[in-house]
Amino acid sequence: MKRFVFALMLCAIAGASLGARVKVRTEFDPKADFSKLKTFAWPADGYGQVKMGLTKDDDPEALRKQFEPTLIAAVEAALTAKGLVKAAPGQAPDCLVAYFALISLNTSAQTVGQFLPSTVAWGMPPFLATTSSLKIFEQGSLVVDVMTPDKQPMWRGVAQAEMHREKPQAEREKRVRATVADILKQFPPKKK
Repeated sequence: MKRFVFALMLCAIAGASLGARVKVRTEFDPKADFSKLKTFAWPADGYGQVKMGLTKDDDPEALRKQFEPTLIAAVEAALTAKGLVKAAPGQAPDCLVAYFALISLNTSAQTVGQFLPSTVAWGMPPFLATTSSLKIFEQGSLVVDVMTPDKQPMWRGVAQAEMHREKPQAEREKRVRATVADILKQFPPKKK
């Protein structure tokens, strides 16, 4: 029984630490021909948008000004490493790239017995499933879109992770660069 409880504790600790990592997912238009993409540009109406859903006093513009230079440099470096070239001013690009950032609240809860499997012989665990741990945290989502020049979606990468505003600026910028690299690691998509 001690081994079983120890194994459950290890699973809970591993699950909690995995939740802190960046989760990345991508989607793409299966009809899009990514082999023709040689140049990229940012949309003429701006690089992207920042939205915040925390309090009425949120200042998305301040956050945009703080992180947009790092974000733009990271996206351009990742695309350049993939063989794309930033289109010269006045040159028609093969694709447009834009970002969207959303900061909101999220929760993580654990209940007593949630890691215990129920069986036919035992039925449900012999205790109430009450919340034993509740964590409320800021979650950031970063979306990188690759679009046709007329803004039709071709590819989208989304990363989600817990925010840590108390960390030093240099560390947060490093995390932004790593997140962009994780997103664009999956671009262009490999068709099956």
